[in-house]
Amino acid sequence: MEDSIPGDASKPTRLPNPFLDFAVTGLAVQLKFWQAYQVEGAGWVAKRMRKNLEQLRTLGHCCDAKSLSECQLGWLREIQKDYAEELARITATTFTLGLGELPGLGWLFGKRTAGGQQPDGHARKSRPDLQVVA
Repeated sequence: MEDSIPGDASKPTRLPNPFLDFAVTGLAVQLKFWQAYQVEGAGWVAKRMRKNLEQLRTLGHCCDAKSLSECQLGWLREIQKDYAEELARITATTFTLGLGELPGLGWLFGKRTAGGQQPDGHARKSRPDLQVVA
């Protein structure tokens, strides 16, 4: 296949594309997030399905309304506990991924120092006509 950009051996035949690099980096981080959530979610669904199966087995052995209602209430309490634990795990996964991956993308936006100064010493430009409304 021929290169679309003619050149000799000393010049690169590919052009730099910072927008494509930005998109690919963002997509790679997004894929990592989705994979982590899918693994976490699939594990939780499998756990809940096993517990639901055990609940059905237990319900099959209930012989009166009182034991049936106690069994169902226990199941509901267990579901509430499982949902709370899963929410905590998802939150922890979000913070872990967010703190581990997103700061690494800072090179895409440029570095800032305290006080809004950029490393070259120029102050960040702000619009004086914008005001905060309380």
